[in-house]
Amino acid sequence: MYRRRVLALCGLAITGAGCQGETADTETVTPVPSPAASESDTGPPPAVTITHSVVMPGVVVPGTDSITVQSADGQYLVLTATVEGSGVDRAAFSLRFDGSTYSPETFRNGLYRDGEWGRQFTEAGGPLVFDLPETGTASDAQLSWPGGEWTPPEPVKNRLEAPLPSFDVTFTGPERVTEPAMPTLEITVTNTGDTPGRYVLALNRTGPRIAYTPVGRFDGKLAPGETERITRDGKSPYVDETGPREVTYHLRASEDHNDATHRVKPVDAETATES
Repeated sequence: MYRRRVLALCGLAITGAGCQGETADTETVTPVPSPAASESDTGPPPAVTITHSVVMPGVVVPGTDSITVQSADGQYLVLTATVEGSGVDRAAFSLRFDGSTYSPETFRNGLYRDGEWGRQFTEAGGPLVFDLPETGTASDAQLSWPGGEWTPPEPVKNRLEAPLPSFDVTFTGPERVTEPAMPTLEITVTNTGDTPGRYVLALNRTGPRIAYTPVGRFDGKLAPGETERITRDGKSPYVDETGPREVTYHLRASEDHNDATHRVKPVDAETATES
């Protein structure tokens, strides 16, 4: 699904444009409320509105103290829904695609979005994630729930039918910095495929004096041949009475072999080690 290569880590900071943490969904659709229904003893059905829809190769999920990318078997259709009324359970939703019916995925710790740890679908709405085949006929694509239905817009149908593009990803930054200077990290993503598509990445940090902590979630849509550069200021390593305190960054992508690690040491770490 992805072809990535991790370049050798450079010795100088590279500064670029295009840093982003949580990007807006690119396929925004006009809200479609559920069809009106007559009231019964249990009241009217809830009004469900799909506000965003996007096709992704993976989603960012939280662990105990870090974030990672959960890859789709094929591709994810990620929907954002709002619910007004008595509420509706996530299990009540189903998606028709390529002649088959799919239920929403369950993620034990939810999703990581906008710095929110463990976002789940609730009675008020939230994310609905469907793991679909990488390609298929989307002419019958339709989301259904008790009392309502929603049809994906044409751009989303086209994306569901097209093969996922491949990406090259490089992760660079300085090898050494002097406190209090902060290392500038750069992630470069290039769409090397023949179709537009979306990448998704998760970045964590270990040290100094910390086991693991999220740095950010990054995603974006790129046309064939298009490149995006993401920059982020990192944490400064330092030397204390116990020796050098290094910082290590762990980049997670939608496939394990696309992961990358970069270590930043204090400038005088070698001197501190020898003394």
